[in-house]
Amino acid sequence: MTSQIPGPFASGRFAVSAIVIVVALLVLVPRTWAQTSVGTIGVVNGNVAIDRVGKSIPTTAGTALQVGDKLTTGPKSHLTIDLTDGSQLELDESSTLVLTEYVLNPDGSRASTKLTLLGGLVRSLVHLGSSSAPNFEVHTPNAVASARGTMFDVAYHEGEPPPATP
Repeated sequence: MTSQIPGPFASGRFAVSAIVIVVALLVLVPRTWAQTSVGTIGVVNGNVAIDRVGKSIPTTAGTALQVGDKLTTGPKSHLTIDLTDGSQLELDESSTLVLTEYVLNPDGSRASTKLTLLGGLVRSLVHLGSSSAPNFEVHTPNAVASARGTMFDVAYHEGEPPPATP
Protein backbone atom coordinates (compact mmCIF):
# COMPACT_ATOMS: atom_id res chain seq x y z
CA MET A 1 0.00 0.00 0.00
CA THR A 2 1.36 3.45 -0.94
CA SER A 3 0.47 6.60 0.83
CA GLN A 4 0.53 10.16 -0.43
CA ILE A 5 2.12 12.79 1.77
CA PRO A 6 0.49 16.17 1.44
CA GLY A 7 2.87 19.04 0.75
CA PRO A 8 3.84 21.58 -1.84
CA PHE A 9 4.66 18.85 -4.37
CA ALA A 10 1.20 17.35 -4.08
CA SER A 11 -0.47 20.36 -5.63
CA GLY A 12 0.26 23.18 -8.03
CA ARG A 13 1.58 25.30 -5.16
CA PHE A 14 5.16 24.24 -5.92
CA ALA A 15 4.90 25.34 -9.55
CA VAL A 16 3.35 28.67 -8.59
CA SER A 17 6.00 29.23 -5.89
CA ALA A 18 8.79 28.49 -8.36
CA ILE A 19 7.36 30.90 -10.92
CA VAL A 20 7.01 33.67 -8.31
CA ILE A 21 10.65 33.18 -7.25
CA VAL A 22 11.95 33.24 -10.81
CA VAL A 23 9.97 36.39 -11.67
CA ALA A 24 11.17 38.10 -8.47
CA LEU A 25 14.80 37.30 -9.33
CA LEU A 26 14.41 38.64 -12.84
CA VAL A 27 12.90 41.88 -11.57
CA LEU A 28 15.12 42.46 -8.55
CA VAL A 29 18.55 41.36 -9.81
CA PRO A 30 20.41 44.19 -11.56
CA ARG A 31 20.63 43.67 -15.28
CA THR A 32 23.96 43.39 -17.03
CA TRP A 33 23.83 44.99 -20.45
CA ALA A 34 26.45 44.50 -23.09
CA GLN A 35 28.95 47.33 -23.15
CA THR A 36 28.46 49.67 -26.07
CA SER A 37 31.37 51.09 -27.99
CA VAL A 38 32.46 54.62 -27.07
CA GLY A 39 34.64 54.79 -30.15
CA THR A 40 37.36 53.01 -32.07
CA ILE A 41 41.10 52.99 -32.43
CA GLY A 42 42.15 54.99 -35.49
CA VAL A 43 45.90 54.80 -36.02
CA VAL A 44 48.30 52.65 -33.99
CA ASN A 45 52.05 53.27 -34.16
CA GLY A 46 54.50 51.33 -32.03
CA ASN A 47 53.83 49.52 -28.78
CA VAL A 48 50.25 50.19 -27.63
CA ALA A 49 48.24 48.18 -25.08
CA ILE A 50 44.57 48.13 -24.10
CA ASP A 51 43.66 46.74 -20.68
CA ARG A 52 39.98 45.79 -20.33
CA VAL A 53 38.87 44.51 -16.92
CA GLY A 54 42.39 43.29 -16.13
CA LYS A 55 42.91 41.54 -19.48
CA SER A 56 44.97 42.70 -22.42
CA ILE A 57 43.07 42.87 -25.71
CA PRO A 58 44.54 43.17 -29.23
CA THR A 59 45.22 46.74 -30.31
CA THR A 60 44.63 47.33 -34.00
CA ALA A 61 42.96 50.02 -36.08
CA GLY A 62 39.20 49.62 -35.75
CA THR A 63 39.27 48.04 -32.27
CA ALA A 64 36.10 49.07 -30.39
CA LEU A 65 36.69 50.83 -27.07
CA GLN A 66 34.54 50.70 -23.95
CA VAL A 67 34.20 52.70 -20.75
CA GLY A 68 36.87 51.50 -18.33
CA ASP A 69 39.45 50.67 -21.00
CA LYS A 70 43.00 51.66 -20.04
CA LEU A 71 45.22 52.59 -22.99
CA THR A 72 48.99 52.69 -22.68
CA THR A 73 51.57 53.75 -25.25
CA GLY A 74 55.23 52.83 -25.08
CA PRO A 75 58.25 54.98 -26.00
CA LYS A 76 58.11 56.31 -29.58
CA SER A 77 54.49 55.06 -29.85
CA HIS A 78 51.13 56.78 -30.20
CA LEU A 79 47.53 56.11 -31.15
CA THR A 80 44.44 57.99 -32.22
CA ILE A 81 40.89 57.42 -31.03
CA ASP A 82 37.69 58.35 -32.82
CA LEU A 83 34.82 58.79 -30.34
CA THR A 84 31.25 58.17 -31.49
CA ASP A 85 30.28 61.84 -30.86
CA GLY A 86 32.80 62.99 -33.49
CA SER A 87 35.55 63.97 -31.03
CA GLN A 88 39.09 62.70 -31.58
CA LEU A 89 41.95 61.94 -29.22
CA GLU A 90 45.64 61.37 -29.75
CA LEU A 91 47.63 59.64 -27.03
CA ASP A 92 51.33 60.55 -27.21
CA GLU A 93 54.30 58.32 -26.42
CA SER A 94 54.75 56.88 -22.92
CA SER A 95 51.21 57.82 -21.89
CA THR A 96 48.39 56.12 -19.99
CA LEU A 97 44.72 57.10 -20.37
CA VAL A 98 41.53 55.59 -18.92
CA LEU A 99 38.13 56.10 -20.57
CA THR A 100 36.33 56.86 -17.31
CA GLU A 101 32.85 57.96 -18.42
CA TYR A 102 31.00 58.32 -21.72
CA VAL A 103 27.32 59.23 -21.81
CA LEU A 104 25.36 60.27 -24.88
CA ASN A 105 22.01 62.03 -25.16
CA PRO A 106 19.20 60.21 -27.00
CA ASP A 107 20.06 62.20 -30.15
CA GLY A 108 23.67 60.92 -30.08
CA SER A 109 25.22 64.15 -28.85
CA ARG A 110 27.62 64.10 -25.92
CA ALA A 111 26.09 64.40 -22.45
CA SER A 112 29.33 63.72 -20.56
CA THR A 113 32.83 62.45 -21.33
CA LYS A 114 35.48 61.96 -18.66
CA LEU A 115 39.01 60.75 -19.29
CA THR A 116 41.71 60.12 -16.70
CA LEU A 117 45.28 60.82 -17.81
CA LEU A 118 47.61 58.92 -15.48
CA GLY A 119 50.76 60.04 -17.26
CA GLY A 120 51.94 61.47 -20.56
CA LEU A 121 50.08 63.67 -23.03
CA VAL A 122 46.64 63.52 -24.64
CA ARG A 123 45.50 65.83 -27.44
CA SER A 124 41.76 66.33 -27.68
CA LEU A 125 39.77 67.67 -30.61
CA VAL A 126 36.40 68.01 -28.91
CA HIS A 127 33.37 68.10 -31.17
CA LEU A 128 31.11 70.98 -30.12
CA GLY A 129 28.39 69.58 -27.87
CA SER A 130 24.77 70.66 -27.69
CA SER A 131 25.12 71.66 -24.03
CA SER A 132 26.12 75.19 -23.10
CA ALA A 133 28.11 73.83 -20.16
CA PRO A 134 31.49 72.08 -20.53
CA ASN A 135 30.84 68.35 -20.75
CA PHE A 136 34.24 66.95 -21.81
CA GLU A 137 36.78 66.54 -19.00
CA VAL A 138 40.35 65.30 -18.76
CA HIS A 139 41.36 64.48 -15.18
CA THR A 140 44.95 64.15 -13.96
CA PRO A 141 46.09 63.45 -10.40
CA ASN A 142 46.44 67.21 -9.82
CA ALA A 143 44.08 69.01 -12.22
CA VAL A 144 40.93 68.85 -14.35
CA ALA A 145 40.58 70.43 -17.79
CA SER A 146 37.10 70.76 -19.23
CA ALA A 147 35.67 71.97 -22.52
CA ARG A 148 32.50 72.13 -24.54
CA GLY A 149 34.15 72.12 -27.95
CA THR A 150 37.76 72.98 -28.78
CA MET A 151 41.21 71.55 -29.38
CA PHE A 152 43.49 71.26 -26.36
CA ASP A 153 46.37 69.27 -24.88
CA VAL A 154 46.69 67.96 -21.34
CA ALA A 155 49.98 66.63 -19.99
CA TYR A 156 50.89 65.06 -16.66
CA HIS A 157 54.27 63.71 -15.62
CA GLU A 158 54.53 62.44 -12.06
CA GLY A 159 57.22 64.13 -10.03
CA GLU A 160 57.73 66.96 -12.51
CA PRO A 161 56.65 70.53 -11.79
CA PRO A 162 54.14 72.04 -14.22
CA PRO A 163 55.64 74.04 -17.08
CA ALA A 164 56.12 77.75 -16.48
CA THR A 165 53.32 79.95 -17.77
CA PRO A 166 54.55 82.88 -19.92
